[in-house]
Amino acid sequence: MRSTDLGICLHRISYSNTSLIISFYTRENGLKKFLFKGGKKKAHNLFPMGVSELSFYDRKMSDLLQLTAAEPAFPSDFQFDPIKGTIAFFMAEVIRKVVHVGEKDLGLFRFLENAIHELNDSDQAQLIPILFMIDLAEWLGVQPYIEDPKHAFFNLDEGRFEGVNRNQYTVVSGEIADLIKAHILGLEKEQLTKQQRIEALETMILYFRIHLSGFERIDAYEIIKEVLNA
Repeated sequence: MRSTDLGICLHRISYSNTSLIISFYTRENGLKKFLFKGGKKKAHNLFPMGVSELSFYDRKMSDLLQLTAAEPAFPSDFQFDPIKGTIAFFMAEVIRKVVHVGEKDLGLFRFLENAIHELNDSDQAQLIPILFMIDLAEWLGVQPYIEDPKHAFFNLDEGRFEGVNRNQYTVVSGEIADLIKAHILGLEKEQLTKQQRIEALETMILYFRIHLSGFERIDAYEIIKEVLNA
């Protein structure tokens, strides 16, 4: 039976000389993998974090769905911008590491869709990877807890901001902790230096590693560092 869905492209690999296997985070079915026969000639609009209207069929005796068409859901141009395109590649890899096949979460899908629009419309994209991970932590149920806005020490191990620096834990303070706390509280954020942007992203990656099982190396990290250093 033919089905349709809205999907965010996360990854694609070659299946044959002409076909692709593509992972989408879909609105109605969560993370799904699709076989796209002849897709190498049709996939010019399938890029990381691109949103497409999908048409597909179930495949008997296989977990792979058969994709027959993927059309852009709305106009976007971030894929043509080297900085934004790199950020999208990073975002897609993060999502692949924190969601599992078949898991459906309409709220998460809408959050990702909004993040894509923000990336597409942004004039200053360098902070987006950091803010994306902070916001994503909330959707994944691991947002750092802030009991008192005056608490200045971000205890990564405990997942909370504290008023004292307990040396037995992994703790971040100063501008990096202030940025993370301000964003969670919805406050205006100060501009960070290039090095601080890198340190802030490293902090959130480490935080995910501590609190999310299976979240290990980010292959796109070395590339995204160049973007944050721009």
